[in-house]
Amino acid sequence: MFQLTLSSPAISCGHCIATIERAVGEVPGARFLRGDPATRQFAVALDGGAVLDALAARLAAEGYPLGDAPAAAGDALPGDAPAPAGDALAVVPRGPWRPQYRLTSTAVGADVNYACPCSCEAGFAFDRAREELAPESCCCGRRMLVGVDAEARLRSALDPTPGYDLDVQVLTMPWGQPLQAALAIPRDGGEHGRG
Repeated sequence: MFQLTLSSPAISCGHCIATIERAVGEVPGARFLRGDPATRQFAVALDGGAVLDALAARLAAEGYPLGDAPAAAGDALPGDAPAPAGDALAVVPRGPWRPQYRLTSTAVGADVNYACPCSCEAGFAFDRAREELAPESCCCGRRMLVGVDAEARLRSALDPTPGYDLDVQVLTMPWGQPLQAALAIPRDGGEHGRG
């Protein structure tokens, strides 16, 4: 069983959370953990990815489709602030280029792709049933990880010697879960065929 925090823009009060709790209880393999109408989010425990699909359909039928909850003022996620000066793995936007991700639902999760400046179509295959996924690489040396604490896990997997800039974004997966997408960009340019 794995836990997810999900969002629905339709949540507005405690009654909504109670309705969601009831709907979650009606889906085999799903268990409601907690909810917060202020953030429009709720946590569930699920037996597998297929349960999430059934849950999403059930919640949509109740009027609570999964999707982005508006960010509250002052909300911050790990990776939003730059790293200290001199850090070999700094979180900074790199020049005018920033990845524009495309999410495609798959049987096990989602493919998160972007058009890499090296001319490749690069990305990450996110499997929502696996807790520990390894970073994936483009031919130019860019490395990517998507998931909970993706920035911290990517940092620990990188060799800091060449130096990287990290682009960290929060993406809402097709099933409504916000997750970090962390991309390590080599400071030496990252050219096609380098990696």
